[in-house]
Amino acid sequence: MASTSTASTSSMTVIAAPTPALASTTSRTASASEQPQRTYDVVDEFFGYRFASSATQESRHDRTQSVVYTDAEALPPYAEEDSSLPAYTPYAEPVTLAMYLFKFGFLFPPFWIFGAFILMSPLREPPTTSGAGSPVWMPEKTEAERQEILAQMRKVELKWAKRCLFALGIFLIIVALAAIAGWALFVRKH
Repeated sequence: MASTSTASTSSMTVIAAPTPALASTTSRTASASEQPQRTYDVVDEFFGYRFASSATQESRHDRTQSVVYTDAEALPPYAEEDSSLPAYTPYAEPVTLAMYLFKFGFLFPPFWIFGAFILMSPLREPPTTSGAGSPVWMPEKTEAERQEILAQMRKVELKWAKRCLFALGIFLIIVALAAIAGWALFVRKH
């Protein structure tokens, strides 16, 4: 049906694409006198397919090409995980109220005021409601893991609260400059 040829030497490997079984009967290998007269269509040539013929071997995308790989370009062999290398893990920030206040502050700027107030409020663990003293918030975690999660959440919440404060400051400066410019224009006209 189709033949694939592979030649290997010490410095390079040549892999040839499969050749069609009927290559000797296609118009590419036939002499010019045996080929039927075809019309040249610019659109068909641009898109790379000739609608006048039904054989797919006549498309310029079906030409066989050889791919050459040298030993220098070969991929390294698969190796087991090395614990000495750094491990890259996806890091997702916890979703916090300050993040939502910052983002929605662009629609309603007073949200930035509430987000800036988070800088002054402490983040506390939710109280336990169980009479046995077992925590209701994340009961599957140990106390150290819960404290680590709280510290990470507080760090992220402070980052977004600072962004709220900066956005509020920039917004107030823009409003003040617009008010001064409006007042100056108003005073000039009267």
